[in-house]
Amino acid sequence: MRNLVYLDLSSNNLQGSILEAFANRTSLERTRLMGSLCNLKTLILSENNFNGEITELSDVFSGCNNSSLEKLDLGFNDLGGFLPNSLGNMYNLLSLLLRENLFLGSIPDSIGNLSNLKELYLSNNQMNGTIPETLGQLTELVAIDVSENSWEGVLTEAHLSNLTNLKDLSITKYSLSPDLKLVINFSSDWSPPFKLQYIKLRSCQVGPKFPVWLRNQNELNTLILRNARISDTIPEWFWKLDLQLVELDLGYNKLSGRIPNSLKFAPQSTVYLNWNHFNGSLPLWSYNVSSLFLSNNSFSGPIPRDIGERMPMLTELDLSHNSLNGTIPSSMGKLNGLMTLDISNNRLCGEIPAFPNLVY
Repeated sequence: MRNLVYLDLSSNNLQGSILEAFANRTSLERTRLMGSLCNLKTLILSENNFNGEITELSDVFSGCNNSSLEKLDLGFNDLGGFLPNSLGNMYNLLSLLLRENLFLGSIPDSIGNLSNLKELYLSNNQMNGTIPETLGQLTELVAIDVSENSWEGVLTEAHLSNLTNLKDLSITKYSLSPDLKLVINFSSDWSPPFKLQYIKLRSCQVGPKFPVWLRNQNELNTLILRNARISDTIPEWFWKLDLQLVELDLGYNKLSGRIPNSLKFAPQSTVYLNWNHFNGSLPLWSYNVSSLFLSNNSFSGPIPRDIGERMPMLTELDLSHNSLNGTIPSSMGKLNGLMTLDISNNRLCGEIPAFPNLVY
């Protein structure tokens, strides 16, 4: 099938080693096979039960005089071993999607040779070690997600300084362990060449200062800096970025100070400011917020009387473990979509209004 350019076998129950088509062949057979695949532009084998390594598969494509492969999607399988250096010879790759597998080790330095690469997804593997600086050579890169691995070392502006097209940066780990091995260390005067829409840095050391490099990131719709060892106040310039966020997660830090009401949010947005040292009165934001988590802070004063009118889209509200006082406002009974409410461990008094849909 020398003219085949698109092959999609995803979401089946294909099993066994992905290398069975390539292993135990004579050199002549491999040459013929290589000639058959060199025109392939898209190979999608995701969501199957393939196992083994991908070294020989990568060698086949990188051995083409002019490999046409632009998209390689092997995600959601049981593939393992180390990523081979020969990946860097697949010069026409636009998308490399290897998430949800069992790959080990680090990203090969040869990744910097993929000058056309736009998408790099390596999340949810068993990779470790440092992230190579050659990543910064991928000037066409739009999205990088290397989350849920065990990275260590230091990520500096050298890793990102040439990525002018970058929109999505995701390096997260769901563990809340205090042992953070990956440090994000950008100099305070660095101005990134990109405008990100998604920043997801969870369980990486970003602090102790609130990251100044966010100053020019005025196109954000998702900002996650959870468990990032930030011990600071949120600077005034952040509140003036005029963002419309879908998700804001600054939870599990040591942020302090008061929260203004100036933030704007997109419909069905989620806000996590829990487990910090914020104080003052509760913030009231736009009516679009659906999930609001402010627990384990030092907010004080009463719950605003008009919270039901100001934030009518709330479905989840957690105000527990603060220093709130006064009565529970009757306007909260107008929150028809409210499913979960936690206001425990405060100093509230008086009657509890009726909640029509609340799951107690």
